[in-house]
Amino acid sequence: MIDLHSHILPGLDDGPSTWEDSLEMARMAVEDGIHTMVATPHLFPRRYFNQGEVNHKGVVLEKIREFKERLEAAGLDLEILPGCDFPLSYDGLQLLEDNQILTINDGRRYLLLEFPDSFLPPATEETCFRLISKRIVPIITHPERHLVFQEMPQKLRRLIDLGCLVQVTGSSLTGGFGRRVARIARDLLRKGYCHVLASDAHDPRRRPPLLSQAVELASSQVGRGPALDMVTLLPEKIVKGEPCY
Repeated sequence: MIDLHSHILPGLDDGPSTWEDSLEMARMAVEDGIHTMVATPHLFPRRYFNQGEVNHKGVVLEKIREFKERLEAAGLDLEILPGCDFPLSYDGLQLLEDNQILTINDGRRYLLLEFPDSFLPPATEETCFRLISKRIVPIITHPERHLVFQEMPQKLRRLIDLGCLVQVTGSSLTGGFGRRVARIARDLLRKGYCHVLASDAHDPRRRPPLLSQAVELASSQVGRGPALDMVTLLPEKIVKGEPCY
């Protein structure tokens, strides 16, 4: 399996604070059947804009370089690719324009796009359209946990119609965020509003990098083949920068 969304690099955001925790997450992922993870730290470590605290492209790439060395030394067969959990904001868009932000696998084709928890920024649709017109496809992260999409899933449908993809968090399906979120996640799958499952892992304990149980639950909603595609075929196309459809 390929995990497109993870906070596995230490000391960059609200993910692990030590290399030991990062390596423990890697062990858990490998045991669960994950062979590739995209490391996607938040652009702003404290989740809000601060010019002095930005996980620029070079910072993330250097952490990944060190992590690969540590994985090899630990005998862990896990591929780590670069990315970013990107907040939709004017400041972030300017950094993206200046090529200081990592798209998935630095391919300038797919970008994890995170919205504020309780609202959609003005001109969301227009901004997504502009990104797509520049051949950067936004992947909307965890809409099942977003207040607006929970109440108005038609707004998510409009973004899909524009050309955006959608990523649902595995632990949302398995109940990690409560029954309501689990119900909404299942509903998004049944409606065809989910293209990718990912862990959005943050640590080895509360939010671990696991996907196999979520795939089983997704299979009960959409069938085994489509559920597996969400963690194999489609993520592989994304990391390669290929069209998904």
